[in-house]
Amino acid sequence: MSERNFRSHYYEKVGFRGVEEKKSLEILLSEDPVDIDKLSTFCARFSVPAMFRPLVWKLILGILPPHPSIHEFVWQQRTEQFNDLHRALKVMSAINEETPMSLCFLKMFLLEEGRLPLEEEKLPETDEHDLFVAIATASIEMNDEDDLESYWTAVCVFRNGRKMKDQIRMMYTQGILKKEDPALYNHLLTINSLERLPYTSWFNALFAGVLPTDALKRVWDRVLGGASRVLIYVALTQLLTHRHTLMGIGTPDLVSQYLQKMPLDMQKSSSTKPLNSGKRMGVT
Repeated sequence: MSERNFRSHYYEKVGFRGVEEKKSLEILLSEDPVDIDKLSTFCARFSVPAMFRPLVWKLILGILPPHPSIHEFVWQQRTEQFNDLHRALKVMSAINEETPMSLCFLKMFLLEEGRLPLEEEKLPETDEHDLFVAIATASIEMNDEDDLESYWTAVCVFRNGRKMKDQIRMMYTQGILKKEDPALYNHLLTINSLERLPYTSWFNALFAGVLPTDALKRVWDRVLGGASRVLIYVALTQLLTHRHTLMGIGTPDLVSQYLQKMPLDMQKSSSTKPLNSGKRMGVT
């Protein structure tokens, strides 16, 4: 066993599994410029320590550039852009003190993209808007209600999610489920539920509004690092963990409703499995 492997094995035995990972991340972040590819690879393999997560996500998402020397300047520009958008909505009377922050973020995003209707009643309720609000709500919770951090994280994660190839992930999820649990697969197939599982919430919203915050952070670490296959594993974990309940549900609408709005204690029970155990299913 090499010296490095011995140290890693020792650290894991005594409960310091993340010691070397933390040191590696500190080295990566100290470089100028930061190697975004290496940083993404780290995120794809390991959960990011909480103290580094805000900076790591901003770098990977492109909110900040890889050159630390201009981070302060770029963040100031982001701040001014945020304030300008928020101020414009107030002038337009599109928001007020009672407007939920997630809805404020949606309108700011639409204004930035030139897609905000001038009249409030013409803002349609669409799946895309619901998706953004779900991501924004999760971002607000994960960033301890820091509006600036929350907005830019939500915008960039949403844009990242729009690139996801849902159809491919849906097919992989169904194929692996058929192999892992034929009885559950056949039940969902019989009640016409397989095609109506909440794939959008899973794969485009990256499980925002489905998983508790702590578990969601770890999933987003992997996805933002490029290991989006983990979404398939998390989807399968949801199905297999709750197979007993799902086997007793007879309609696709109730299946979808249960998987999206399961009680918090049930959410926790399905999110405590280590993400890397998805290797058994060949999806991480």
